[in-house]
This record gives sequence, C-alpha cells and structure tokens, in this order.
Amino acid sequence: MDIIQVLDKKFGISIPEEEVLKRVDAVAEQINRDMAGKNPIFLAVLNGAFIFAADLIRRITIPCEISFVKLASYQGTTSSGKVTEVIGINENLAGRTVIIVEDIVETGLTIQQMMESLGTRNPESVHVCTLLLKPDRLTVDIDIRYVAMRIPNDFILGYGLDYNQQGRGLRDIYTLVPENETPKQTTMKNIVIFGAPGSGKGTQSDLLIKKYGLNHISTGDVLRAEIKNGTELGKIAKQYIDDGMLVPDSLIVDMLAGVYDTYGPDHRGVIFDGFPRTVPQAEALKKMLADRGHKVAAMIELDVPEDELMARLIKRGEESGRSDDNAETIKKRLDVYHSQTSPLIEWYENDGIRHQINGLGELDRIFGDICQVVDAL
Repeated sequence: MDIIQVLDKKFGISIPEEEVLKRVDAVAEQINRDMAGKNPIFLAVLNGAFIFAADLIRRITIPCEISFVKLASYQGTTSSGKVTEVIGINENLAGRTVIIVEDIVETGLTIQQMMESLGTRNPESVHVCTLLLKPDRLTVDIDIRYVAMRIPNDFILGYGLDYNQQGRGLRDIYTLVPENETPKQTTMKNIVIFGAPGSGKGTQSDLLIKKYGLNHISTGDVLRAEIKNGTELGKIAKQYIDDGMLVPDSLIVDMLAGVYDTYGPDHRGVIFDGFPRTVPQAEALKKMLADRGHKVAAMIELDVPEDELMARLIKRGEESGRSDDNAETIKKRLDVYHSQTSPLIEWYENDGIRHQINGLGELDRIFGDICQVVDAL
C-alpha cells in the first residue's frame, strides 16, 4: 500500500482512482435513468464536492443544470453547528427537481438541514447524491438516494477531500494511517447468516456489524428502497409484486449488486440478510461476487430446535403484537423454511464454507462461537 505524507499525517491508498470513477459512472447511469425528462438542477456543495461534481456532470447525458453553493453555519466568529443559509443560489428552484451533490455524508445533520432550507424555495423534489457515506455515523433518518461508495468511519483524504486544506487534488482516496502503524490489508469477510425464523439472525448480525465493522445488506430493505425511490429496477419489481408474482432472482441479484458495489473493492465484508434462500439464489450470489473477484467467506448456520423456535416466536408475538407471530402461521413459516433450505445447507456444506453454530443457550456464548469462526477466516 502506497504511503504519502500530508503535513504531519501519513495516509495510505484506500480506494484507487479507477474504482472511484467506476462508482461515479454507476451513479451517473442511475441518475440518467431516474431523471429522464426532469431537467434537474445539481447543487454542488463547496469546497469538497467540486471534483466529484465535475466528473459526475460529464457523465450526465440528460438535460440538466449545475450550480455551486456554500453553507453558512456561523454566528459572528463561532460556528453555530447549524446550517443557517445556503449561499450561491441565484436560480429559481420553484417546481424544480434538485439534486444536492456532496463529497461525504457522515451524521446526516448538515444534509437534513440543507434540505429543510431548500424546501422553503418550493422545489418539486430534493434528492441527495454523495460520493461517500459513512453508515455507522448516521444519526438522522434521511433518504440518500444516490450513494457512490459506503465506507467505514475512517478519516479520508483526496478526490476533493482535504486535511487542513491540503490533499484535495489527489486522484486516489486515502485513509489516515495511525502513528507508528503500517496499514494492513483487511481480509474481506462476506458472510451469509443462516437460520430459521426466531433463530437469532438479526441479533447476531447486529453484534457482528458492531464488532467487525461489516456492512449489511437486507434483501427486504433493498427491495423497498428501490421501489420507494422509483428506480428502473424498483418499477420492474413493483410490477411483479402488483401482479401477485415473485420478484425474479436475477432482478434481486441486480439490486443487491448495486448496493454491494457502493462499498468499494476493499471493504471489510458484508452480512447478507434474507438472501440466499434457495440453491439458485446461492449460485447467483456466488457468480455476482466472483465477477468482482470476491466470495462468500462463510455461511454461519444458527441451529435451534423447532420447539424452541416456536416458543421464541410466540413470545415475540405477545410482546410486539405482531399478527404473524401466532402458532398456526409460525408452523407454516417453519415448514416453508425446512422445505426450501435443506438443499441450500447441503450446497454450502459441499462448498466447504458451512459452519453450524448451536443457537440454543446464552447470547454471549453463541456470539463467542460465531466470533471464533469469523476470526479464523
């Protein structure tokens, strides 16, 4: 890994320029599809987004406009920590489709406040397009429609981002190297968490994400987001659902691939939640990852007796009021699980990456057993 010195800090390449531009291409393609016929106006936030905005706009093939803005957040000589004004907008935004172009979104507070400020100008809609997103830092529930790359909570530099106003012109994106430490190549740990309803997949996934800094892809969340945002894939999926049909595996994989690619080529890994459920889906996932030089490192199966699953789900239904957590419905869900997943368990066993974990007992013990598997990958 190449190391550079910027002022008093050392940085190592995290995302090479070639990969950055691939992600800019993908975001531009998505915008071209979604915004056809809308003549959107891009508002690029200075200073950090100027390089991203320039590369992005060169890839936009639909009619559009661009303007550059700054955010005011000062009262006297002290920052108020709140966006009080968006400076530099001379255009009339009433009835327009607006796309904010940012270099990085961390807590989301600035973007939320900026959207509120722009809302007073009566646009038809306001969307956000960011080069980088730190999901672990988000503190507000905000819809960020276009994300080029998701990254861990690291200090980064280059491609418009700076360290004390230095380094913006670097072509690659760099990560801060702690003092007296050489950057290490992170082993990618893509993991399929597997188990019946009530086996504890969600709880264990949350713990893994927190400990190892893994990303998380939920099939349901991705599908709902595509439909909500009205993307081309979302429109096709909605048509299948409206017609009472299952969304084809190929379409689901395309959606997952779009989210997966935003993590960049050297992310720490992804937990796949709710996918795959069948052997064809597992084969499709394997191919999608192989096309990127990646793979599923482990399928971790949480093994819990059926009577315990029934007890857990019935208790959950009593506590949450979920109407689908009743004995009759639970039994049907478990029957479907067993009929569909047995071949998949065998498939991963033959692939040599199945790890069975006793999911009955203390939470800490179960998590400890899972960590032993992950640490050995």
